[in-house]
Amino acid sequence: MLHPCRYHHSLKRSPLLGSRLCSRWHSSGSDLRPPLTLSPTPQEHQVPPQPFSVSLHHSSLSTFLRYAHSIDLSPTSTTYVGTYYEYLCEISLRRLGFSLIRTGGRSDAGIDLLGSWNLPGLSSPVKCIVQCKNLKAKAGPNLIRELEGAFVGAPTGWRGERVVGVLCAGKEATKGVRDAIRSARRGIVWCHVEEVEEGLGRVRQLFWNRRVSAQGAEVGLRYLPGIGEEGEVRVDTEVVLTKDGEVWESSVVDEEKV
Repeated sequence: MLHPCRYHHSLKRSPLLGSRLCSRWHSSGSDLRPPLTLSPTPQEHQVPPQPFSVSLHHSSLSTFLRYAHSIDLSPTSTTYVGTYYEYLCEISLRRLGFSLIRTGGRSDAGIDLLGSWNLPGLSSPVKCIVQCKNLKAKAGPNLIRELEGAFVGAPTGWRGERVVGVLCAGKEATKGVRDAIRSARRGIVWCHVEEVEEGLGRVRQLFWNRRVSAQGAEVGLRYLPGIGEEGEVRVDTEVVLTKDGEVWESSVVDEEKV
């Protein structure tokens, strides 16, 4: 079963970064199928080449913003909001080891981002398909069913049981969503991605079911002290991956400058 956040009595400070960590989400339970072993065979070591972005006008958040400005695209339009959030998720997930490219378009088969997840402890990346849902209402279990359906339209190289589905949403997961992820037949990862300022998002929630074998990787929280608009002290948080009690830093390039 999926367990909610468990804050330990004494928060652990990482000697690597001086970050205070606590357990955030993890998955366990005998009612779920055994985890897949994602350590590939020698013939599967190489991840297929990343596909090119489908858009001829932009390939990153910064180029999309320039393009949107050039055609006077309204920031409240469905196209603007959806595309902006897809790029925001792509940037935010880099810090967790995701290497993704936007594929969203009219013929995207329900897949917004495509790429791989470089997890600590794995000898090669895990291939993944990603859907991005920046919904105003609470997320429902229907989103998980839609994500499972997207596997059918995945391109060559992103098919088969070893591929993981990732759902990025602007809201935290409800109990219905967690139950749907737990009972899903495929490896499913949930990410709550929230924008904190233009071009900068933070992953607030991250968990997965037992069909994803994370090889000892765990999820924690990093506390980020800062100053508010009126000079008050504020403490923000973001999800981090840990390995053997240490914060794991991805080698994927961090946020782009907008």
